[in-house]
Amino acid sequence: MEPGKLLSKISDIIRSNKKFLLLTHSFPDGDGLGSLVALYKLIVELEKNAIMVCNSEIPYQYLFLPELGNLRRDLDEIDITQKEYVTFCLDSADERRLRVNFELIKQISKLVVNIDHHISNTNFGDINLVVSEKSATAEILYDLIKEYFEAYLGYEIALGLYTGILTDTGKFQYFNTSSRVHQIVSHLLEYNVVPSRVFASIYENEPYNRFKLIQLVLKRASLIKPLGLIYSYILKSDFERLDLPFSSHDGIIELLRTARDVAVAALFKEVDKNLYRISLRSSNSSINVADIASVFGGGGHLMAAAYVQNGKLKDVISSLVEVTRNKIGGRIE
Repeated sequence: MEPGKLLSKISDIIRSNKKFLLLTHSFPDGDGLGSLVALYKLIVELEKNAIMVCNSEIPYQYLFLPELGNLRRDLDEIDITQKEYVTFCLDSADERRLRVNFELIKQISKLVVNIDHHISNTNFGDINLVVSEKSATAEILYDLIKEYFEAYLGYEIALGLYTGILTDTGKFQYFNTSSRVHQIVSHLLEYNVVPSRVFASIYENEPYNRFKLIQLVLKRASLIKPLGLIYSYILKSDFERLDLPFSSHDGIIELLRTARDVAVAALFKEVDKNLYRISLRSSNSSINVADIASVFGGGGHLMAAAYVQNGKLKDVISSLVEVTRNKIGGRIE
């Protein structure tokens, strides 16, 4: 079914139901959280019941968003005795990224609605509104709200949508920043969203020790020139020693990506012993890092992707080097 018809169908689902469960992926970014808050506020404005779940710490960069105090960490914090919920999964390429008991989700849900823009989405919902051409999941939600619920669009919904689009376009720098994106943002600013305040909250709100973390990452950086691959790593002990949350790594990979001789940037973050979450970025639109991530069971976008891998750090790095070599051959000028 084409996106326009799916938007209409989803609007009918929202109007005709009363209880909603809203989820986004673990280690949430601005698009996941912004989309979550925007949809939550819409449903509350419609005088319906909504519960937000995100099984992860909330990055300090996004604590300015409204309603995060109502966020639940896991399903055991909600009433799951009756099969009454319509569940929305937002900005998650597959059900594993939600880090919840998805079988239980299906048992307690009338419907599972999957709204996303990742090209690697597995279409795990009963209804799948996946539009990879969109800059962010928040842009898809904007289309839904603008078309069917514009009377309810206010500051807090606009703030969530703006945050999602701002962050997933890399501060309006990535190739997915279209004229349509600027038109949407222009409209959202009419609801008293102040760009400088949002920017300061996300990008100018760093604890001092984060600079020490950046120093470590840059000191450890290695460049494999024939591949145009730069990589570095952060250990779990680094976060602990510097008293920083895991989310403090956010944005550091963008520094690696800006190096002149780089086609692919990778940042390895140790989540637990011998368990790494790897972020990938490309500085060249002809290189699909989601394709690289998919080899390891991950996914994402053309120029931004991620995956998780078990193993010793040197082996995890070697695996990525080998796959990158197979995928792109040599450095692309």
